[in-house]
Amino acid sequence: MNLGCERTEVEFTGLGSKKQKEKEMKSELGTSKSAQKEKKPKKEREDESPPKEKKQKGGRGFLAPLQLSDALVKFIGTGESELPRSDVVKRMWDYIKQNNLQDPADKKTVICDEKLKELFQVDSFTGFTVPKLLTAHFIKTK
Repeated sequence: MNLGCERTEVEFTGLGSKKQKEKEMKSELGTSKSAQKEKKPKKEREDESPPKEKKQKGGRGFLAPLQLSDALVKFIGTGESELPRSDVVKRMWDYIKQNNLQDPADKKTVICDEKLKELFQVDSFTGFTVPKLLTAHFIKTK
């Protein structure tokens, strides 16, 4: 029974065969890109490029320096009146760990010493609330 469909044979050479033939022809002629352009070791290439200037930290977003309250400047003790939020949180955690203020039974809880009580006006807090407690000490400037 013939439904009108005839089977025709098509020569299939593969997907990469055309590219392969081009490579073979170029290699025979000696005009491949690798023959034209001599690669230099990585160190030599880096030396030729002009030195890139390092981007300065801060400016926008999370790294933007924020004006600190007088109480927070006094607590940090470096005299810096502007710092990025991330640096302030990092310094708070450094202070907490240096003075062993984490509750031994529950490391998520911080027990305030006199200096922290003066800054936050709380007896204890969880570690996740450090940024929230610091928000009151960042002065918004426009």
